[in-house]
Amino acid sequence: MSRTLTACLAAAALAASAAASAAAPQPPQATPAADYTAGFDHARGCWIRREEPDGHATALLRLLPSPEHPDWLNGQLTRLPSDDPDRRLHVWLSRDGRRAVLASQPLADPMKAPAAAEPAPQIRPLAKRYPPGRTPGSSQSLVLFPQPRVEFARLPAATPATGDWPADALNADYVAGAPATGTRKLRVQASEDRLTLTLPGIGPGRDAVLFDGRRDGCD
Repeated sequence: MSRTLTACLAAAALAASAAASAAAPQPPQATPAADYTAGFDHARGCWIRREEPDGHATALLRLLPSPEHPDWLNGQLTRLPSDDPDRRLHVWLSRDGRRAVLASQPLADPMKAPAAAEPAPQIRPLAKRYPPGRTPGSSQSLVLFPQPRVEFARLPAATPATGDWPADALNADYVAGAPATGTRKLRVQASEDRLTLTLPGIGPGRDAVLFDGRRDGCD
């Protein structure tokens, strides 16, 4: 057999093999896991809310790594100048960006519900405006959740940030329960100098702002 004929047959065999490979069904490619960590350390630090940009402070939130659970940021939403420690909102944010927990009492482990005991206080908002007849630091009237602890899971997509948030700001939406049916939601937005925690859709057509503060020093 001539070299020319041999080369032609070899080329034809390679072409047939390539066509068969293209026609054969390919195994599904694994979908890469969502990267939730981008910008998440923006939430770390000390934050203060003021009624006016240079006015007196009304709330403080320190979100720092927990010594017992270093994979989480933990803090207490504290009214200023003083408040009742038993009425503070405890905030836990996993540093991989996937989970969040709100609780009305200290938690030894953010992933475990506290042992059953006396009925715990309900989680209430730290409203910027107070109902008629109430003053800052008084008991709030709006009850958000009947449970003393609510665990949230991050949604794959978040509502786009509006206003003056920078392009690299953290913008994360969480839901309690199944993503398709959960109605209790939490939105965390953070940049180098601002942090907000919001409960979207609390009441007809409005959001409940738990905290809206600016960075204040500590690390």
